[in-house]
Amino acid sequence: MSFFESVISGIVQGITEFLPVSSSGHLVILHRLFGLEKPQVAFDVFLHVGTLTAIFIVFRRDIIDIFTVRKKTGLFVIISTLVTVVFVLLFGKSIESGFGNVKIVGVGLVVTGVWLILGRFIRYGTKGISGFKAVLIGLAQGIAAVPGISRSGVTISTGMFLGLDSQSAARFSFLLAIPAIIGAFVLKIKTIALDGFNANYIIGFIVSCAVGVLSLKLLLKILYRGKFYLFGIYCIAVGILVLILL
Repeated sequence: MSFFESVISGIVQGITEFLPVSSSGHLVILHRLFGLEKPQVAFDVFLHVGTLTAIFIVFRRDIIDIFTVRKKTGLFVIISTLVTVVFVLLFGKSIESGFGNVKIVGVGLVVTGVWLILGRFIRYGTKGISGFKAVLIGLAQGIAAVPGISRSGVTISTGMFLGLDSQSAARFSFLLAIPAIIGAFVLKIKTIALDGFNANYIIGFIVSCAVGVLSLKLLLKILYRGKFYLFGIYCIAVGILVLILL
């Protein structure tokens, strides 16, 4: 992984982690275009830690609140996380094998696109988060471990489908990302040690964090304007192109 590839990867991660277009899927496609046949698992983890830092920066007040005045929300985050963990433990090996198959990414992007569009037009449920909704959103996050399926896209869309307004669904989604990304980092520490640390990992981390802050603020504006579902069209188009061309 060169300096240039690290910077480009950081930019792609920073944009796609929060915009509902699948960061893992875009990184697989990007690395294929770079000619990297082996999955860059350790490097990708550093990119995700960069975007995790962006979440702490943008949602710092929400994070403080779940430990003080909104403890119930914190409980729902824990419930969703446990559901995600169980799903990944059951299907993790099969999911990880998909990172070396760009066709799976294409299918995942099409699935994401359809999910986003359905989330815009279908509503079932009352306002506010509940234990049942937390379980379903956690399951959606587990499914999003498949490359090509956007974590933010499917968790926000699922929340909106269940009756949450777009801003509340987004905030819950990104609070939910914190334990998910930390867990992935802990699980991949051994891989990082075996691969050997590269200074370009830090470059990718810094770039993904900076771009991630901007992307998060942009996403919140897009949600406020009700244009979130338009990313579904993009995902379907890119997914079809991947299936045809790569």
